[in-house]
Amino acid sequence: MIFGSQATDFSQWWLTKHAGSQALAKERIGAILEREQATGLTKVKLALRQPVAGRPCFELRCNLAKLGSVRVAFTLDGQVARIWFISTSLQKATFTSEVSRVLREVSK
Repeated sequence: MIFGSQATDFSQWWLTKHAGSQALAKERIGAILEREQATGLTKVKLALRQPVAGRPCFELRCNLAKLGSVRVAFTLDGQVARIWFISTSLQKATFTSEVSRVLREVSK
């Protein structure tokens, strides 16, 4: 799982906002993504119709316990998940528009 320089500014902001719980958030998101990969991505949906970095972009809702629920946009490259966007917007339509806007800005 890749966070850091490949993540969007908002994802970096979210992780910074929860800096004290950053390790917990990364651990939880990582565990959820690993479990989903192991079970065949049953709870994963396409986040966008167009590919990101040549790969399909997926989204998944994650419950991070005391940090609350988030939606995560990510791509898969084999067993490596690259996190592109983390949002507290849980509605699919709102999340999709946020992801589209942010990834358009990043690709400029």
